[in-house]
Amino acid sequence: MKTTLQLFILAIFLTFNARAQSANELNLASRQAFVKSAQPLVEKMAEKRIVALGEGTHGTAEFYKLRYWITRELIEKKGFTRIAFENDLSDGLMLNQELNSQADLNALMKKRLLRIWQNEETKELLTWVRSYNQTHQKKVVIDGIDYVYNNVDIEALQKILAKQPEFLVEVNRLKIPASLQDATWEATNDKNSKIDFAAMSNCSSKGYLLADSLDQKIQQSKLPEKLKSASHLILLNIKQAFSPFYYNAIKKAEPSRDVNMAANVAEILKGNRDKMIIWAHNAHVAKSGVYDNAVGGMGGEIAELFPNQYFVVGTGTATGTFAATEQSRDTYTNLMKAYPLEKTIAESWETQFLALNKPAFYIFPAQYNSKNETKPLRFIGYGPKSDPSTNDKTNISQHFDAFLFVGNTHAATPLK
Repeated sequence: MKTTLQLFILAIFLTFNARAQSANELNLASRQAFVKSAQPLVEKMAEKRIVALGEGTHGTAEFYKLRYWITRELIEKKGFTRIAFENDLSDGLMLNQELNSQADLNALMKKRLLRIWQNEETKELLTWVRSYNQTHQKKVVIDGIDYVYNNVDIEALQKILAKQPEFLVEVNRLKIPASLQDATWEATNDKNSKIDFAAMSNCSSKGYLLADSLDQKIQQSKLPEKLKSASHLILLNIKQAFSPFYYNAIKKAEPSRDVNMAANVAEILKGNRDKMIIWAHNAHVAKSGVYDNAVGGMGGEIAELFPNQYFVVGTGTATGTFAATEQSRDTYTNLMKAYPLEKTIAESWETQFLALNKPAFYIFPAQYNSKNETKPLRFIGYGPKSDPSTNDKTNISQHFDAFLFVGNTHAATPLK
């Protein structure tokens, strides 16, 4: 007769063995080998209209590389046509246009992408998109879904409304709050800068009202619907950037960043049947927020806006290095360097994944974590910290449809 201890040990063994069997090993030797080993996962993604590919850090080379391979497969064989970055919306619009020209790609990336995306791994993706678009009638479209800089919104509006002088005067009026907020955003990375936050807040609040008024005038005009739609998307993005200061002025709670990014996805996909791939941090693409919902959850918003049409893949690692910045605000020019990943928490998902002794694999959390266990999972942002404070207790079954784990990874490669 087995003792209680023996039964307990047996139960642990059986659970571990079941989990090991449900971890599908990945071959990272080449793109072709990887796609073959990940084919069941790709087929699951192909059933949906929106696939989000997360990243456990903003600076891990393998996360960029494997998402590129998945993205390419979804575009070449599964009908996806849009790639949306956690990057400024209007920068995405401009990058999409300029990518299909003869512009130098390094210079273009430095101008239109936040520093976290300025690496050789992202360049490999964009190089392929440029080549693909040269030989295919249905082009791949690059999008941005975030709101960071405002002056690029003004640039995009001026281009769209170039033949509509009656609106350009008001567009130019938006330059003042846009420039002040952009300058303030960058100045916060300089500890010695002196910033008049009150003046900026007042100016940005007025900028919100200017953008809202201009949006209404354009929508009520006789402009072609295509121009109205394009202008509305950009003005919506401007209002999102100004909204923290406007809502503070009227003493109301503002929509969260994740709610706004989900709204941008919906606006981009409105009126078409395009299928989109989103590249963003795990916290954003997850179906639930993290740190007591203080951040994240864009994925849950998208899932509500597009019922049964959203599939999210998280990515994680345990050891190695990652690229990060010590500056607090994400800009085009952050100082990035490689940092070592700290040892994982003993009871974390990463530690459990390492114990499976498979260098790279993917799981379907609903199957792998059928008991809905909650364990720490790392959410590393722009900064160099990877200590226990970057962990949040997470039920991966509620956050992700699939999870891709690579045990040892490396910092993303800066642009040459």
